[in-house]
Order: sequence, then structure tokens, then C-alpha cells
Amino acid sequence: MASDGMNPELAADSSPGHEPSPQNVGLETPAVVDLTDKLYDIDRIRAFKDVPFLISRMEPTDTIVTYGDAVEEIQILVNFLRMNEVPAGAGIALRITEHTPASSLMILAILNNKCHFFPTDKMMLSHDLFVQMSTAGVEYLLVNKHLTVAPLYFTFLGSILVFKEDYRLYTVKTKSADHAVQAKKPLPANMCYTISTTGTTGKPKLVHVPYECIEPNIVGLSQKLNVSMADIIYLGTPITFDPFVVEFFLAIQNGATLLTSRHSMRDFPSKVLSALFPDNLATPGITILQMTPSLFRQFGASSIRERVLSRSSSLRYFLEFYSLVANHFLVMPSSLHGRIRVS
Repeated sequence: MASDGMNPELAADSSPGHEPSPQNVGLETPAVVDLTDKLYDIDRIRAFKDVPFLISRMEPTDTIVTYGDAVEEIQILVNFLRMNEVPAGAGIALRITEHTPASSLMILAILNNKCHFFPTDKMMLSHDLFVQMSTAGVEYLLVNKHLTVAPLYFTFLGSILVFKEDYRLYTVKTKSADHAVQAKKPLPANMCYTISTTGTTGKPKLVHVPYECIEPNIVGLSQKLNVSMADIIYLGTPITFDPFVVEFFLAIQNGATLLTSRHSMRDFPSKVLSALFPDNLATPGITILQMTPSLFRQFGASSIRERVLSRSSSLRYFLEFYSLVANHFLVMPSSLHGRIRVS
């Protein structure tokens, strides 16, 4: 259980006899989702049909999931949540190792079940995770791959395979008497996600972000950047850092494609560069990139000049994103070509 760089203490949380065998849920026709036309609604994204939605690169071969394929899988996942009696309005914590096609579809399933998601640190020990979820008023937890949680704090409800990736659903076993729930009750009707700040300027705080704080930014940015189904967006920001919402929602707003790569590749900038800007002209590269300056500089000056900023590069836009402020995020992108400045 301590593979892939997993914290030995976290592995110690694992308890023999609590590893369920994955079980898929049959496809059923779900109830009609909310009639409001949210960016993530199944009925809306179904219209993109055969357009690639997700590309996972740096596998033996690229894994490609179309919007049509995604809708079918999302329906299965929504049924899985409903069969386990996860109610609308519930918060569901996500403990994932990295962005994958499966994790992206799970987020959309959570939203289409009228729930909101709460990204958590995958290396957090079970007790700390329990305290964080109790404080946020989040009662459900989805864990992927080899990550485990201690049965002392969480009750296993069921599991499901998503593109050969095991997801386990838990609920918080008991309410914490020692940690007051900070979540405002009731939360906004259109909650989208909850996130914890880093705590770099003090004690970490919980921020509850409703859908109304996301859509105007995404729609406006889509118009500024003229995003279309021809674009490929790098989904490279960790799920615990809220700028990832821009990458994710920009794609589903416009029928664009999200490209993911293994997180371990960050230790090899040349591999990341090759995944984003392939040498093979028959393999499409990304057109929209959001990346911290420190990671971007690791590509090296010559590679940035010759591969990223050259006339032959597929990249049209480079976004620098600054974190959410006062319960909503402020989009502050800038184009390297000087075309866009929004604040």
C-alpha cells in the first residue's frame, strides 16, 4: 500500500479485511437533471457527442474519451451515488492521486447528482481528514486507486470501477464533537465546491463556492479567448488548488478537450513538454496552458522559445491564474502574445 510515494503513515491507516471487491452498477436511465442550463448538465454536454473530451497522454497509447462516452459513464456514476442514497445537496470529499479521465467523470457525476465536491490532500492521515470533513460539514468521501482510510472514522458504502480505476465510497462514521461545523447552514442552493486555503497567511480556511461565482467568469473568459471545440486545454493544476476549475469548466463550456498526464512527470519537465507539444506533427498539442511561472521555467529558455513560443507551436494562450478571493475566484489571465488582459 506504500507504493507510488505513499506516506508510510497513511499506509498504516489501511486495515486488512476492509478492502472491498469492486462492483460495477448497471446502466439505468437517471431521473432528469435540474432544468437550469448549467455548464456541467448531462443534457448539455451530450450535444458535443463525438468530440474528444479527455485525452490521457504518456500511456502506452493515448486514452481518448469522447463527450458521448463520458455521458454514458456519468449516468452510471450518478446511479451509483443514488443507489447508495447520497442525497442531493450533499458534499462529497474527493481523495484522488492525480487527474485522470475517471476523476474528471466523477466530478461531473457529483455535480449532476446536485451535490458539491471538496478536494482533499491525498497524503492527509485519516484522523486529520475526518476532522477536516467534519469541520466542513461534508459527510461522504470518494477515494480512488490504492488510497485507503481508517474504518475507525469512515464507513464503507460501495465501490465501482471507472475505466479500470477503483473508486470507493465512504461516509463519516460519527460527527466530531470537538470540531464545530464551519459550513454555513444552509449552504447556497447551487453549491459547486468547497476548498481549503493553503494557510500561508494564517490558519487554513474553508471557502464554499456556489455555481453563480463560476459561470460568469467561465463564460466571459471563453469569449475573451474565443475557446472552441478545436482547443486542447492542459488539465495540470492539482484538484486541491482552485485554478483547476478554470481549466475544467472552460472545456465543458465550449466542447474543448482536456489533456492529462501523470503527475510524476512533473519531475521530468522534458517529458511534460513532449506531452504538451509533441514532435509528431500528426499528434495535436495543447492550445491553452495554465501553469505556475516556476514550473513553466523548468522547460528551459531554449525549449520555451523553440517549442512553446515559436510560430509552429499550437499554443495560442497562456494563462496565469490567481487564487479565489472572498468566496469567488477572480480570473486574471494574460496572453504571452499580449492579446488579453482581464482583472
